[in-house]
Amino acid sequence: MSSASAHTARKRVLVDCDPAIGVRNRDLDDGLALLLLLASPVEIEGLTINFGNVATDVGVSVAHDLLQRIGSTIPIVGGATSRHDLGASNPAVDFLIDSVRAAPGEISLLALAPLTNVATAMSVDPSFAGNLREIVIMGGSFDFKPFKWVGEFNFHLDGAAAARVIAAPVPKTLLTMDVCSQAVVRQAQLDQVRTHSSEFATYLGDAIEPWLSLNRRVFRRAKGFFPWDGVAAAYLLDPTLFESNPVAIDVQPSGLRSGRLTVSDHGTTINAPTRLAADRFMTMFMDALVSYC
Repeated sequence: MSSASAHTARKRVLVDCDPAIGVRNRDLDDGLALLLLLASPVEIEGLTINFGNVATDVGVSVAHDLLQRIGSTIPIVGGATSRHDLGASNPAVDFLIDSVRAAPGEISLLALAPLTNVATAMSVDPSFAGNLREIVIMGGSFDFKPFKWVGEFNFHLDGAAAARVIAAPVPKTLLTMDVCSQAVVRQAQLDQVRTHSSEFATYLGDAIEPWLSLNRRVFRRAKGFFPWDGVAAAYLLDPTLFESNPVAIDVQPSGLRSGRLTVSDHGTTINAPTRLAADRFMTMFMDALVSYC
């Protein structure tokens, strides 16, 4: 059995996300993370959709389209449409609460979007956090410029939700921009997809190519794009890819620097890995993507 299989054989996962794969000028990392998970030995209980990369209704449509292409019938439930929905229940929040209540201590929650749905579930049901096995979050930045000063995208869009989730009494692992940017999708990975001629390979290549082109201009030194959410998903599959790092943090809940992380002796202690075995990750990641092609 591979190291990834050993860690994931029994894992049940809920994914809260904001998928935008195939939408012009929007990050496709949620979609790639879902493809990684769905090619791996985990049981995905359902997807809840939050605003973020795209509007919630668009995210729901994108998720349905992606899952239909690979023949998956996982439940997809729309949720919060803006940070102003924090604290107000919605179908996604109800789905999260009901799923976790039915299997206390068994479900890992992977949070890839602004944390409005997740924080609201914690408010509506005070037992929600304690009934989770763990939360794995993609968000925040310690040193990745300029987000170390203004707050990373997911946390910035709802700083109050991020602060509430980070403070919750549940084991938490935070995959920040710092560690996620240690993996890069470049032209070689696109070429790997393009060597296949299936309908899905064409779809995937056509989704990757414009985002790769845009990010090669934005992140010139990297010469590619960072699969942020894919790295977070990989933590659930094989935590040995990462170097653990317990650290106490606070999250700024509002203002121009909403979502900004600060290290604080009085903060909440979480695991925020600092190093990724990037070559191992990229092999696992690309093997998963190509498996659909």
